[in-house]
Amino acid sequence: MTTVVAGMYGLTFYVWPTGFNDEKLNVTPELIQRLRSLQSEHKFGPDARTLYPGAANEAQRAAAQAAVDSAIQSLIVELPMRPQRSTVLRALKATLAGFDTSESEEREQILVYLTQVMQICGVESFSELFNVWRYGFPYGWFF
Repeated sequence: MTTVVAGMYGLTFYVWPTGFNDEKLNVTPELIQRLRSLQSEHKFGPDARTLYPGAANEAQRAAAQAAVDSAIQSLIVELPMRPQRSTVLRALKATLAGFDTSESEEREQILVYLTQVMQICGVESFSELFNVWRYGFPYGWFF
């Protein structure tokens, strides 16, 4: 039964739409520069602001940073050509789909970074994508 439930949760994430309520974004050179600035930051180290202790080792930290930086790079390339909310959510969804760790701290911290990306891009809602990835269910629909 556990396998069936886990499979349903995983399936929910993979089929979760990113194009509903799509809207055009105002992509400016300043927005791209802010993405580049975030991309250049050292990530997944200790963060007193969020009480995140940092990745367990340098290999995990580097892999997690590479995942976030790759999402940012894809947005730097794609957003000027397709300045849509769905472009951002699709890139974030691809990043989460490939983020393979069972460490809950890293799973929470990647959402912190991806939320920053959304804010920079002017995307106000993640349309439950993060909740479906993290918990397997769109909790925001009920709370």
